[in-house]
Amino acid sequence: MDTDDLTEMAYETITRAGEVLDVLRSEIGASASDKKTEDEFLRGVTVRLRRILKSPESYLDFWNYVDEVEMKVFRRGVVELLAYVEKVLSTPYDERGDTASD
Repeated sequence: MDTDDLTEMAYETITRAGEVLDVLRSEIGASASDKKTEDEFLRGVTVRLRRILKSPESYLDFWNYVDEVEMKVFRRGVVELLAYVEKVLSTPYDERGDTASD
């Protein structure tokens, strides 16, 4: 799906990911392209964030950020982002706001 088809709440996931780490925003935004529905996209983001939390240092090392980012701050950002995504998933679709394509 195109990110323009995401509701306001779901698109906010991408924006918030950018506040955690720029490459996380890019990675999450790009992941929408192979998903058919918004909920599928959000479930995929949830899986990805949980994997990152299992090994945040490996994630940062892969992107060459291990020496640039404070681990505690990064981890907290990912935890908060995950909580937000779970909130969006629990919100009925018709209450998540408009899409950019509306």
